[in-house]
Amino acid sequence: MSARSTAVAAARRGGNAVDRLLERPRTVLGVLIAAQIALVLILAFTIEHNAWVWFQGGDQIWMTTTGWLLGDRALAPTELGYLWPALQAPVTWVTGPTYVQVLPPLVLAQVFVLGPIAVLCVYGIAAQIGGRILGYWSALLWVIAPFAAIPLFVDRYHERWTEQFLPQALGLTAMSDFPSMVLVLAGAFFVVQSLGPGRIADAALAGVLIGAGAGLKPPNLLVAVGAALAYVVARRWREGLVCGAAIVPALLVLLLWKVRGLGQVPAFALEQVQVAAGSSPLAANLKLDRYLDLDFEHWRNQMDALREFFWSQRVAQWAPVAGLIAVLSVRRGAIAALLGGWLAAFLLVKGFSPLASIESGSFWRLLMPAWPAYLLLFASIPLLVPTLARRLGDRVLPRPNTSVAPRWIAVAAAVSVLLPAVAIGLSSPIDREGAKEKTVLQDFESGNILTPVDVQVRLEVKQEGVSRRLSWTEGGSWRAGVFYRVYRHDGSDDDTQCVISNGTAWYCYLNSEPIATTRDLSFVDPEAPPTATYRIGVGTNWADDPAFGDVFAFSPPVGVGAPG
Repeated sequence: MSARSTAVAAARRGGNAVDRLLERPRTVLGVLIAAQIALVLILAFTIEHNAWVWFQGGDQIWMTTTGWLLGDRALAPTELGYLWPALQAPVTWVTGPTYVQVLPPLVLAQVFVLGPIAVLCVYGIAAQIGGRILGYWSALLWVIAPFAAIPLFVDRYHERWTEQFLPQALGLTAMSDFPSMVLVLAGAFFVVQSLGPGRIADAALAGVLIGAGAGLKPPNLLVAVGAALAYVVARRWREGLVCGAAIVPALLVLLLWKVRGLGQVPAFALEQVQVAAGSSPLAANLKLDRYLDLDFEHWRNQMDALREFFWSQRVAQWAPVAGLIAVLSVRRGAIAALLGGWLAAFLLVKGFSPLASIESGSFWRLLMPAWPAYLLLFASIPLLVPTLARRLGDRVLPRPNTSVAPRWIAVAAAVSVLLPAVAIGLSSPIDREGAKEKTVLQDFESGNILTPVDVQVRLEVKQEGVSRRLSWTEGGSWRAGVFYRVYRHDGSDDDTQCVISNGTAWYCYLNSEPIATTRDLSFVDPEAPPTATYRIGVGTNWADDPAFGDVFAFSPPVGVGAPG
């Protein structure tokens, strides 16, 4: 047998194998989902972690505290989006007020529910570009890319990528970044579905999901730029109007959330905000350029950092451009507009932001909602191979699919709009006494953290001559190893300073200083002032290192000689 005939026979066998796989999308996708879950679990158990705590940025404490208060019908200052706290509120009824306690259900839901949804959405969008064969390829890349990228970074960057970014990118934290990415991706999927004739229901669900993404994190609304371009290119005016209208209810809930908790919408708060008690402004001179800061010098610095840490800066930069040409080459102009507009909007607003740093890793986290667009463009590059699409024939044609059932629109709207709106409407901005009793605002140079006061951490202070002996209970059922920081306020006044923003919710800043860190449940203060007030802060971190990490819960304050 000649080499030519052998090659032809092998090609036919390969083609037949591909055709068999193309007829079994459920099996293929099931295997890919199982592989994704397995890889995430392997990563979770092999990188440094502290029981259920992997590396996370710090905002998770504020989010869970806000959700816990919302579950108690109290509105904390609503600095962040409404949906993630609203989803956590009923969980805190069972677990308790801290993010460490809500981590197990949140992580399980993200890994076993949101992760598979993301795989299906990536497959669905890619299949509309190049058929099931491109859908399989894109879904495979989605599963392996976070791990395949590890050796492409220099050794000294591996810890930053694997231990500090991947846990957030794969749903191992209580942050809203991973749910945001999945919601944005799901919204984009239904935009693609609605580009065909008679797909009004898909357009409505796309709008609900994009609005829900904005409810999680307002910048997620940037995906609407790509959606709008897609509808314009496809000339689907009715679907575009329906999608836009379906976004509005979530934006109205977000507006209600901001006004009721802050007394203002930060994007339009251009004047100085005065607070009570003659204190300094809590939020001054908020300007629109905080959301759009095209710092080209900063962008060039980040590209230099990319060249320093990554295998090939040029490949990373030009891959989406090549992918965009590939999508256009198979005459999917509307989808190209969606992916290109989606990625470009996030790059301009988030990539150019001074907050985005490749060296610290924040660049990847801020651009996470645009990662699906980048990957789908990257996965489409093989379509540029000359004659490949023609040789594959019907294999690269999209398969017909049915429109979404209206009940799913109702479910999505109820979860992301109706129920949160009712919860916000039934809640009141937290007053001064409530803020003092239930929360503490930790203030740092880099920001602040709203932290719950957990009554399960009961502190007792006894006088022993000139010393004070402190003893306290362990607190809740923490899902990680913890340590305790002893805080002391030396004055005779309260250990918090409370301020109000625009006559709405109160903040109570902690006015104490940490004097010791321990894993014990007792501490002797040998030089206690006669008017000292103490608190115990419970802290943890992914490394279980008492020298680092944030305090995620405080005890109520106890004065010298007062009973616990």
